[in-house]
Amino acid sequence: MKNIKTILIAVLSFMLLFSVSCKNEDKTGGGGSGGDYSVPTATGDPATDLINAIYKGTLNRTAQEGDPDYGNQGTTFNDFTLSIANNSLTVTSLFNTLNKVQILKSGNEYSANGESSVDGASYKEYIKFTVSGDTITVVEYVMAVSGGAGSVRETYKGTLNKSQN
Repeated sequence: MKNIKTILIAVLSFMLLFSVSCKNEDKTGGGGSGGDYSVPTATGDPATDLINAIYKGTLNRTAQEGDPDYGNQGTTFNDFTLSIANNSLTVTSLFNTLNKVQILKSGNEYSANGESSVDGASYKEYIKFTVSGDTITVVEYVMAVSGGAGSVRETYKGTLNKSQN
């Protein structure tokens, strides 16, 4: 009977230590990035009404989370280029994940997102915009990276104008 008590106490002690260890790992991030570096998901139906065009302009940063020195595009994203062809878009960016991706439309807003993984890092981008004549209003552009050398999430917005090139 004494052996059963000893074994039972040992098992309960192990379970208690394990649960405390797991709880502490949750608080510290458990070796992960420790932050939310996700991006929104594009919503809607495939767009069918966009014309092929190139839009250029400057986006201004509205938020930043994570390592301020990693992947930092800066407070402005100059020469931001959005190309539309066959209702797909390509964006000039550091991550190149929005490359010929399907544009979705919900109401009067368009959105797209993409992601890739390279060398243990996850790269994600999302864009939501509206179109009025020769102008695109970028409601939200989010670029995020996690893992690898660091983690950061930056959000931008701004206006792009149709380019003659």
